Amino acid sequence: MRDNDLIAAMYAAVGEDARWTEVLDAIKLRLGVASAVFQRLVADKNDLIPVISLRDTWSTEEASRHDAWANSPHNPRFRRDTEPRGMLEIDSDQRNAFLSEGDREALRHGLSTCGLGPGFWLGCRIAPGEHTTMIFHRHVGDGRDMTQADLTFLSHLLPHFRQVSRLLTCIAGYEARLSVAEAFMDSTSLALLACDTNLGVHWMNRAAESLVASLPQLGFSGGSLHFRRAEAGAAVRAAIDGRCGDTCRIPGNDAAEVLHVRVLRRDAADQRRWGRNLALVALCSPGTAPRIDAAEVADLFGLTMAEATLTTHLVGGMTVKDFAAYRGIAEGTARMQLKSALAKAGVGRQADLVRQVCQSLARL
Repeated sequence: MRDNDLIAAMYAAVGEDARWTEVLDAIKLRLGVASAVFQRLVADKNDLIPVISLRDTWSTEEASRHDAWANSPHNPRFRRDTEPRGMLEIDSDQRNAFLSEGDREALRHGLSTCGLGPGFWLGCRIAPGEHTTMIFHRHVGDGRDMTQADLTFLSHLLPHFRQVSRLLTCIAGYEARLSVAEAFMDSTSLALLACDTNLGVHWMNRAAESLVASLPQLGFSGGSLHFRRAEAGAAVRAAIDGRCGDTCRIPGNDAAEVLHVRVLRRDAADQRRWGRNLALVALCSPGTAPRIDAAEVADLFGLTMAEATLTTHLVGGMTVKDFAAYRGIAEGTARMQLKSALAKAGVGRQADLVRQVCQSLARL
């Protein structure tokens, strides 16, 4: 693989860890070394800990053997005082100013037990106490330091290594934030999904999966929502792209199966931006009971269980009329329960009751 093709392959491997094996195999072949490994290391008191190790094929096969010494605190390179001082470095076991002769002797002996010769590397500090390295080891018995040809190649590789390290760090940050957001979205009883104007679903939480599976008037297959009636699909598409307000109502076989759709947010259509112009959509249906504990609501506000059950369904998006039909009681009875719940909670409107319950539960 030519050097420019190899650099392009590095960028292509960002976000796809499985592709790094092929890239590192190519770099290893280019340098004529025994192993090539990409690592992210973080400081832990006086040690450096490899938290991510992407390896060439042979190093992957020998991982347990290498980890027993070469990637452990026994290796003098994993002391805190050996981490890069500048933003970038090209260094080696023989050149590193922070390794003593005793350290170098320990390296020669320890690496040989792992089937490795001396090492040299690229280093990039990406945050205080955190850096990436691409380290290469000679074959056992080959005691050479970096050659001028090696140094020239690594100097060519270094700025791209830095950029790849930054990209990997950014992606890791985005993935961490996304993971937290998705965990929160999955913890709520509100059914949420992100879809485009063609009803292609790009994400949905567990509550949405359960709701879609339970209703007869819609389904999910091939990555898209499908409605039994064409006009229902058209109404949802119109709501998603903002042509008919933010809400629509899709009838089911009975009152409990009515689907309420509300668009919470739309991406602004802008051809200059990357993206799919997605909408965040909330779904609810009278027959889908919320997961808020009615007993907990009754205890918090001094409600009867009948009043608390009504309140939890109102929090879930149901109307008083739909709740009465779902429970098989008169609408007047449900409204009397609501009036009593409002008085006990010290609020005057249904919206204030819902807000009071949500805020109180959020503080627990």
